[in-house]
Amino acid sequence: MLKRDLILGTAGHIDHGKTSLVKALTGIDCDRLPEEKARGITIDLGFANLDLPGYRIGIIDVPGHEKFIKNMLAGATGFDIALLIVAADDSVMPQTREHLEILKFLKIKHGLVALTKCDLGDSDTLEVVEMEIRELLEGSAFENAPIIQTSATTGKGIAELKTKITHSKSWKWKSANYSRGQHLKMPQLFKPQQPLAKVLLNLKPKSQRFAQVLKQKKNSTFSDCPLIGHLQFTAMERL
Repeated sequence: MLKRDLILGTAGHIDHGKTSLVKALTGIDCDRLPEEKARGITIDLGFANLDLPGYRIGIIDVPGHEKFIKNMLAGATGFDIALLIVAADDSVMPQTREHLEILKFLKIKHGLVALTKCDLGDSDTLEVVEMEIRELLEGSAFENAPIIQTSATTGKGIAELKTKITHSKSWKWKSANYSRGQHLKMPQLFKPQQPLAKVLLNLKPKSQRFAQVLKQKKNSTFSDCPLIGHLQFTAMERL
């Protein structure tokens, strides 16, 4: 059986268990840099793969710290599916909201929510956090996304999360002639020395920090930061 290729990417606040959840799903530790090991946080993009019935999933694990938002942006431009991660012991936090705004801007309409660290909360706490997540997602493309309670420590919900990925009807949006190559070829439409100011002219991001990141690049050329051009075309493709 020919498997379909999809890119699933994480999103969420720092220390909410994104990398630990990916490791629980795949057995792969995406934190590979010595500094990441020493500091116990994700700094750069991490990558893993997951074979599921009917699908070959490439996973992009993004950093959750606000100082590494540019790295998160670089990874999010390639998402087909978003896995929004919220910790049961922390609930919705600033980068939860910021990452969600980025996903919305990129027109990523398919995803799931993993409620992580569920071994650290009682049933009442989990119920409250789920309510706060639903409130956050209200009015977005993710408002009806399934919320799966998980724990990378105990293994709770890992099998269910894999099942939700493989059985979600929302993945049917993929057209028969769609390929990852379309994303990869889009930056080639730019000339290497084209000012990014022209690329960013029509962008209207809702996230203030997102706007600041793009503003920093206004005097750069496309060759200095090709992923910003990729960002523009990825967003246009999904309109």
